[in-house]
Amino acid sequence: MNDMNGLDRLAVIVLNYNSGDDTRRCVDRILSFDLGCWMIIVDNCSTDDSYSRLMDAYGANDEVDVLQTGSNGGYGAGNNFGIRYAIDKYSADMVAIVNPDVYFPDGDIIPVMADRLRSKDEYGIIGARIVGRDGDCSPAWSTWSIPTVTELADHLFLQPRRYSKKPERNEVSPGLLKVGCVTGCFFLASVKCLSDIGFFDENIFLYYEETSLGIRCRDKGYITLFAEDLCYYHDHHLPDNKSMTLKQKISLTRDQYNSARYLCKKYYPRIGLFLLWTVEQANRFLLFVSYIKYKIGSGKKR
Repeated sequence: MNDMNGLDRLAVIVLNYNSGDDTRRCVDRILSFDLGCWMIIVDNCSTDDSYSRLMDAYGANDEVDVLQTGSNGGYGAGNNFGIRYAIDKYSADMVAIVNPDVYFPDGDIIPVMADRLRSKDEYGIIGARIVGRDGDCSPAWSTWSIPTVTELADHLFLQPRRYSKKPERNEVSPGLLKVGCVTGCFFLASVKCLSDIGFFDENIFLYYEETSLGIRCRDKGYITLFAEDLCYYHDHHLPDNKSMTLKQKISLTRDQYNSARYLCKKYYPRIGLFLLWTVEQANRFLLFVSYIKYKIGSGKKR
């Protein structure tokens, strides 16, 4: 392994679920930078042939470990599987969580973020600015404040205000801000911080993992950072709402609701549960009305 950048105790974890092609592109891109860090691919029990194809591609590569979880316990559980492996095998003191659909424009972003994260013991997590597939690089998609209970409910609503107040961002040095949360598609984290806060919360299968991390970092005295002067690309594929059935749309909102409800029960006043329940009922009504309008419109076109 090349240790020219001092990243021999950094492990990059890429969680794969039925996205073998994206995972290969992402891993090959990072390997091309020759950073000297460890690469760990975690297959979260894909239902396609991703795992076997990734094993064929990297099984003989000493710089890449290809693992498979015993079951799909969700985004947090899959990443925890890789994090614990990195600690046990490589004594990693820092991890980078990278989604398969992330693309880095150059090899500088990871070393720069690692240096900044290591500069103070109270720095726990650091993220950077996302550039979306449409070219949007609004900080709102990259970082946000830890929401109040009303903001949590508002975010769940299908017609949200998207947090009307300006997010709290306090500069700690040029280009580096103290924030509440950073997006989970790419960030670096101190292993000590993750260990102290209990890693990803595996009770959350999907959605709100980043908010949970932000809350627990704050409560344990760790600072979450946002490198606004560094950017990367995220080719996120959003579901096509027009092609989804009413049942699929309701299932999607239910998954979000369940995660928000868990978060609310653990960290917020009990009134939040009533607010979330109200929002969920409103969402179902909106989806039903939308479905009826669609059916009526389709009938008129015939």
